[in-house]
Amino acid sequence: MTEHSAWRISLAHKIAPAFTANPAVEACFVFGSAALGISDQYSDLELAFVWSQLPSAEELRTTAQNVGVEGWEIEPYGEAKQRWLEQFYMHGMKVEAGHWTREMIDNIVIDVVERYDVSQYGLVFEKQAIAFHLQRAVVLQGENIIRQWQTQLSPYPEELAVAMVQKHLNFRPFDGQHILTDRLEIPMLYENKCAIVRRLLNILFGLNRIYYPGFKWTRYWAEEMSIKPSSFFNRLEHVFQADAVSGIHELRQLVEEVFDLVERTLPQVDLKQQRETFDRLYPRWTLPVDR
Repeated sequence: MTEHSAWRISLAHKIAPAFTANPAVEACFVFGSAALGISDQYSDLELAFVWSQLPSAEELRTTAQNVGVEGWEIEPYGEAKQRWLEQFYMHGMKVEAGHWTREMIDNIVIDVVERYDVSQYGLVFEKQAIAFHLQRAVVLQGENIIRQWQTQLSPYPEELAVAMVQKHLNFRPFDGQHILTDRLEIPMLYENKCAIVRRLLNILFGLNRIYYPGFKWTRYWAEEMSIKPSSFFNRLEHVFQADAVSGIHELRQLVEEVFDLVERTLPQVDLKQQRETFDRLYPRWTLPVDR
């Protein structure tokens, strides 16, 4: 565990009692980089509170004021979503505190482990991310509740692995990247690279039976994965830092190796159509000689 993580967890122990004194709080835990033990000087502190009944924004504001925080903000529309996300500063540290009802977390866990939920909001698989945070939580209160959820989440469902892989096996013909390179369409080329790499990572999360953890800390996840292309993170660096031609060549190799991993690890997933699409060439036209 890094020193930054240890300091943030120590701060969490000081902040949490102001909230957990409320009898409606059933559980509290640290999540994110501090819980993983990898926080650095840029990291926030992320806290989660589980309530029997969600408080109002005004109740949360009052609690924050009693603690003496600075720069308090709260996400709008929290009541409609049945959750709150508040942000504030304490001892110069930015704290993000999520608030959910126990019923909501119960339903999320069921959606993930029984319904194999791969719904997505923007880039984030919110339900899987909450499942992931529960698995890796540093529990401050409500250990029995958290342990019950962790038991439900283990093992990672095979059906969810298949759903994650199938959702992201939607690669278009890679020939398009060669066309963008020839045209020097650099912004679009790099946008496409990012999209392709996100698909690869999400497939690998499924293959490695890791609930989607978010889109940060790629190096950490690349190291934790046992099923992956060789030298995976170093090659990702090459994709983005090498010249365009070398970068797309490396990216194509990575995609094809991930296809091979899918076939070996999840043989029930049929890649025939995906490989044909990926290998398809766009037409080229030459001007007639007698024009």
